[in-house]
Amino acid sequence: MNQALTILFGAIIGVALGLVAELLIKKIDLQVRVSRIALVACGLIFGAIFALLIVDRFVAIELRLAFAILCAGLLVQSMIDAYTHRLVRQITHTMAVAGVLILGFYALQNSLTKSLVSAGICAISGVVISFLTNKFAKGGLGAGDVRLMAVLGWHLGFLSYSSAIWAMFAACCFASIFGLALVAVRRGSLQHRIAFGPFLALGTVTAIFGNEMLPSLFIV
Repeated sequence: MNQALTILFGAIIGVALGLVAELLIKKIDLQVRVSRIALVACGLIFGAIFALLIVDRFVAIELRLAFAILCAGLLVQSMIDAYTHRLVRQITHTMAVAGVLILGFYALQNSLTKSLVSAGICAISGVVISFLTNKFAKGGLGAGDVRLMAVLGWHLGFLSYSSAIWAMFAACCFASIFGLALVAVRRGSLQHRIAFGPFLALGTVTAIFGNEMLPSLFIV
């Protein structure tokens, strides 16, 4: 019964996120052809899946809330980025504020100073990696990706350094596979730019919920 309610709640939230994504996409670019059915279906499916994964992965209400907000933001941003190659700053800022406040409160309540330190280090590292990437590959990442990587670094670093590293590694692998697939079917070239936001989201989800399958890279 509880599982059914979790799925239903996640699906409803996901549908709402799909509709929000549609509105924002049209606001960003009226010329983009948007499929409401595809967005709503995507939101419904992933909303239900994320709800189940979050409830199974976390026990504390604070962690469930923080990572539910993160996953909701990533879902909306991924849909928007896929259509427009842009990320909405306000959504990223909301994810950041919620993550800092909720995870910060949880850490202070449970004396998890190390988690806050690793979260801060990973957030800063995300910005540094983005800066270096843009320096050596001009235009490789947009400003939206830089902000998003800082937010993801905070959340993933709070879990562990390994989670942050696995997320980035997985995101790069997924993006590379997708890019090569486009080249293989002649839908793109090696110079073709792809939206990186969805792959950052996919890598993040893999690191958060695949924690039991991914080996730890550090002993802390």
